[in-house]
Amino acid sequence: MRFVFLVAVVVGLGVPQASAQDPFAGVTNEPRPSEFLHWDADSFAGFKSELEGELRDGPGIFGTQFAVLNALPRADHRPHDVQIIYRSGYTQPEIHETKWDTYVVLDGSGTVLVGGERTNWVEGLPRDEQRPELSGAQEFHITKGDMLHVPARSWHQVKLADEESITYALINVHED
Repeated sequence: MRFVFLVAVVVGLGVPQASAQDPFAGVTNEPRPSEFLHWDADSFAGFKSELEGELRDGPGIFGTQFAVLNALPRADHRPHDVQIIYRSGYTQPEIHETKWDTYVVLDGSGTVLVGGERTNWVEGLPRDEQRPELSGAQEFHITKGDMLHVPARSWHQVKLADEESITYALINVHED
């Protein structure tokens, strides 16, 4: 019995004691941003309907079926913004120098290619007449409820079959 007590005392001495310090004590809360936002399922359905309407009324971006709504526009006081994107059909590969993307799929499905190199780009041809692809990229099938993170300086492309469409929240984090 003495041996067990002695072991408990010796082992107990080697364990740091829990501190009652407040881990948030040094965090400033002034000035307080007033950007508390909540988007529910009805909000996303409204966003999707608005974006689909934009595509019915126009050509999308670079002649592709791509529409974007700035749900939380970029601002100097924070390093992120949020877009809601609806796309169908072909979209071109893209790359960003200082922007990291996190996709949160709200509806639909498709394939995202990440990495590799852009091929079939014709110098001098207008961008809306181009149909480049990615070669050597890693492939991810994404569907409603999935999240995908794409680092800055990485080629990426959302590929959809002709009958597929996808709606997602895109959280953009910008490097300083």
